[in-house]
Amino acid sequence: MIEDVAGRGSVWWAVAKERVAACWWQLLVVELLHLVVLSVLSSVVAGAGAARSAAAVLMFAVGAVLGAWRWSARLRLLGGEGDLVQALRTAGAPVLRLALLTSAVNPYGLVWLASTLFTGGDSLVRSVSLPLFPVGLALAAVFALLPMAVLLEGRGLGRSWRLLRDNRRSAVRIGLVVLGQTVLSMALPGSMLSLLIDPAAAVLLFASYRLSLDEENSPSRKGF
Repeated sequence: MIEDVAGRGSVWWAVAKERVAACWWQLLVVELLHLVVLSVLSSVVAGAGAARSAAAVLMFAVGAVLGAWRWSARLRLLGGEGDLVQALRTAGAPVLRLALLTSAVNPYGLVWLASTLFTGGDSLVRSVSLPLFPVGLALAAVFALLPMAVLLEGRGLGRSWRLLRDNRRSAVRIGLVVLGQTVLSMALPGSMLSLLIDPAAAVLLFASYRLSLDEENSPSRKGF
């Protein structure tokens, strides 16, 4: 259990800084590999001349699996794995399960897929983008710890929600991380700084997860 000597917020930053110092460059390599593989596969699919609907389904599925693989590698590194090659070798079943669950709570992706399949374009996405934004943001915050729940605990959506619900301070921190990540990603699309945004958010979310476990296992909580 992490000792708290100066308030939970300071411990959150302490855990984050410790993990950044230990594996920041490896996290950047994982991020870069994810972007390169996704870009290459997108180019291959586009160049293959596949039907728009088939290409959309394939890229949606590939994007979800690659995103889950990226989280698996991140969590191995954040958990103390010092060998980058070993961190990149992930178990198939948990990654596929995470890909399926994250797809189920991804309203933007689902609406984009439906728009491509049923209207042949992005008209549906444009028409619902404004009301969809707060819904997507809320779901991103509620299930921000889903990768930890699935990959580290072998659980699912309910566990992710409980990790958020049972700790008010953790919920505030997670909400701020998700909001900050979203705002920065929208403000800096295509920027090299985008390579830093997602790994930094992952470190902060992992620190929140660690503190949530400490809170859950604290003697006062058990006594209560």
